Amino acid sequence: LHGFSPASGLLAFEQLEPLDQYMLLRTADLASEIRTWYDQMLFHRIYQRLNEFFAVDLSAQYFDILKDRLYTFPRSSRERQSAQTALWRIGEALLRLLAPILSFTADEAWQFMPAMLSRPESVHLAMLPNASDLTGEIRDREQAAQVRTDWDYLFTVRELALRQLEALRNDKTIKANLEARVTITAVGDDYKRLALYADKLAALLVVSQVEVRPGAEGSPIAFEVGRAEGAKCERCWNFSTHVGEDATYPTVCERCSANLVVIQAEQPVTASGSDRP
Repeated sequence: LHGFSPASGLLAFEQLEPLDQYMLLRTADLASEIRTWYDQMLFHRIYQRLNEFFAVDLSAQYFDILKDRLYTFPRSSRERQSAQTALWRIGEALLRLLAPILSFTADEAWQFMPAMLSRPESVHLAMLPNASDLTGEIRDREQAAQVRTDWDYLFTVRELALRQLEALRNDKTIKANLEARVTITAVGDDYKRLALYADKLAALLVVSQVEVRPGAEGSPIAFEVGRAEGAKCERCWNFSTHVGEDATYPTVCERCSANLVVIQAEQPVTASGSDRP
């Protein structure tokens, strides 16, 4: 959340990336569960569910996918602001949910969260979060429900693909998933859904390249994994066939090259007129 101001950088739900919308919806479901268990004083369930959410939903899934966007995109980009909007909303909600159990830790962490003017000084003065605290106003409920359904499906595809990638790492074909290229063959609704999110799949699987192909009618979804094409970008570590095409930034991929132009333009200028290092 470094450099993020919720007063000026908070995006509406409809402006967020689909993955960020999905994680906010999942966190809203979590908050509803936790509120119910607090009412019933089922503190062991609260602990177990939050522990699982931190370890699996956030660390192993969302954060693993999100790192590339946070580390490589310009601060002013909508994609990075989308990620930070979701992280801020999730962070605020989780601290409120943790506060009755981890009283001092939650309140200390609360002081480090980017604040809005209406925000209570202590987490113990804040109410437990509800769904609108996570998502804000959702204008199109049908679209939000579709995002939830689509990404539930995409995460099952991710699990299947990760098993294939693990086999590739075990036989030393690749050292890391970013060295891989994945081809997914699917039919019917599977193909339509994967094709709709084709530009999101490489980030979802944390690989350099993904191709979606239509398969023969009646055949199951299939994965073909191998080494990625091209050279490694020294900035984002993705492999691309376009590394070296930009004379100004010859060691990075086309995406990082475009991002660096924006980042360079955003750099403050010193009194002498030269950019800061």
